[in-house]
Amino acid sequence: TILSTSSWRYFSASSFKFTKLLKIGSRGKDVTELQKRLTAMILYNGPVNGSFGSMTAAAVKRLQAQYKLPKVGTVGPATRAILNKLLGE
Repeated sequence: TILSTSSWRYFSASSFKFTKLLKIGSRGKDVTELQKRLTAMILYNGPVNGSFGSMTAAAVKRLQAQYKLPKVGTVGPATRAILNKLLGE
């Protein structure tokens, strides 16, 4: 279940915008932000450590399934658009 907009905003205090391709092996702030959002959406329960591994990929696939996107497990343009739209609501 997707969190309500008010709950989502609680978890996204910053105005972060996803702009990079994220995939297994990616590291850094973008991955940390992704993991925080996926945790808030109850799609991810792994460590929020900025390292994109198999657990993060599985959570991205669950997000993609919810939005009827191809379940590829990477954060490309279509998945970024969903994440950024959710942040902007």
